[in-house]
Amino acid sequence: MRRRWMLLAVGCALVACSTSAGVSVRGSQTLDTGTVPVAPVSSVPSTSSNGADQPGDGVGDELFPGLGNPGVDVTNYDVQLAFDPATEVLQATVVIDLTLTTDRQGITLDAAGPQIDSVVVDDQVVTFRQDDPELRVSLPGPGHVGDQLRVTVAYHLSPQSQESIVGLSNGWFNTVGGAYVLNEPDAAHTWLPCNDHPSDKATFTVAVTVPAGLTAIANGELTDHHSEGANEVWVWREQRPMTTYLMQLFVGDYQLVTGVGPHGLPLVSAVLRSDQLTMQSSIDQIPAQIAFFERFFGAYPLDRYGIAITDSSAGLAMETQERSYFSRDDFVQGPDQSLLAHELAHQWFGDAVSPQRWSDVWLNESFATYGEWMWMEHLGELTVDEMAKEALNGRYPGSTAHPSAQELFGYNSYEGGAVVVHALRKELGDELFFTLLQRWVAGYNGTSRTTEDFTALAEKVAGRSLSDFFAAWLYAAQTPSAFPQ
Repeated sequence: MRRRWMLLAVGCALVACSTSAGVSVRGSQTLDTGTVPVAPVSSVPSTSSNGADQPGDGVGDELFPGLGNPGVDVTNYDVQLAFDPATEVLQATVVIDLTLTTDRQGITLDAAGPQIDSVVVDDQVVTFRQDDPELRVSLPGPGHVGDQLRVTVAYHLSPQSQESIVGLSNGWFNTVGGAYVLNEPDAAHTWLPCNDHPSDKATFTVAVTVPAGLTAIANGELTDHHSEGANEVWVWREQRPMTTYLMQLFVGDYQLVTGVGPHGLPLVSAVLRSDQLTMQSSIDQIPAQIAFFERFFGAYPLDRYGIAITDSSAGLAMETQERSYFSRDDFVQGPDQSLLAHELAHQWFGDAVSPQRWSDVWLNESFATYGEWMWMEHLGELTVDEMAKEALNGRYPGSTAHPSAQELFGYNSYEGGAVVVHALRKELGDELFFTLLQRWVAGYNGTSRTTEDFTALAEKVAGRSLSDFFAAWLYAAQTPSAFPQ
């Protein structure tokens, strides 16, 4: 994600002067062991609001301890939504295919906002309890490691945005005649019961019913579009494993724009119908940018790409998988090359390979920022060396590898983190550095990985220990004042 902040005070300048926000190995979450009972459940929602503090909740993420669901590995979501912008009411059902990774008598799902109407597990109606931010579900019988379950949750709500601890609004945003979502890092479960942690990637089918004349857009391929009375149904399928924070959902008066990228790559973009001519020049940048990044990062790692431009806040962009989204206000004067490059680079760094923990976000943002620098140098702007030196001079104390939740999308994850990437390039040399990046994406595509996974691969590619380098540049609160020679 890329967020351009207004600097309201000198004291916040170093923290927020250039912030972005982008964005599993299944079963590799931090899990409890043994048979885990879920608290007694009923069909009556609870008023408790401290579910994240209860035993069994969360998968051990240091920054977001309440996110994720122990003992659960989701493999597929089948989401059915019906939304009318006139009422701003969402009626929905989600069918979740999952595998148990521990013996359990019940499961939890992240759900803070949805009002649950019913829960069915393998065709059996079960009892549940809403315990914000958890949905606690009884299983029909004892569950065992390896059991495959189908959990169907019917729910409704009047969705809205929230203020996240990271310092930006996220969730569901209603617009004039439509809506869009921004899920990173902790908002998908405010409108969709799910395992809302990046360690658990799954495939998605999203079917959206909207009033006739509106378009509904989600990740992946448009597999069906048909009319049902006064409504239209749009069905999208994302076959590549994806984290919940990378879900895309737009409703409004959009025009789909198709094209072909390098090697026949399908390109599917979406723009507000009234903006199509204005935004075409930005869409036209995509093939050249993909071809450029393939020279350094390896073959484009997903099945399609495109951009979606909506009426969101200016300065905000998000690397929603296979179709990044942007604010129209940033493109009315023409393509914003840095934003386009940043979110495209995320398709390699953050989407194909996602963070296992939120503290690993530098693997998304620092590398996307570095890709942005590379593209701007290609266009004849400042060189990467020049931008890296400026960013090094602008770093404030703090470890890129250990951000707080409040600093998750701060300077040291973006420009300050790209400083670490540039230092690694200087340490390894170009040939080994780009070999490392290509092996990282090709080897771990479709999974979520940790900082330790990256440093281990870096040492393998380098053929030597890099512990002193990473201690000084990645983990230390104060980096060296000059790059390796």
